[in-house]
Amino acid sequence: MNLLRFLFLLAVMAVMEPGFVRAQVPAPPVSGVVASQQRGVVGGVTVYLVHPVVGRSVPSFTAPNGAYFFANVAPQPQPYFIEAYWGNQLLFRGQVSYQGSPVQFNIALP
Repeated sequence: MNLLRFLFLLAVMAVMEPGFVRAQVPAPPVSGVVASQQRGVVGGVTVYLVHPVVGRSVPSFTAPNGAYFFANVAPQPQPYFIEAYWGNQLLFRGQVSYQGSPVQFNIALP
């Protein structure tokens, strides 16, 4: 009986593909720094990624050193728009292409 059980388990394991269970690999980030010509780096700015198909991302708020970061962004053939707000006021809107490689996009404010 134990031999039959062993052979059954061996057959099941032989059928399973070694890569059957795959870990999810996070997408490379989109990140950058928001800086002003007059004040240097700017903390507290709200940054969004906006895509015509995917929609608007959750916000990223710049750190005191002006850095922002988006993790697990879905690669798209069309570019994303990147928007920076102070409160409800739009400060910057530009385009960024994201094909799945890390992107460093610095935002220069007046």
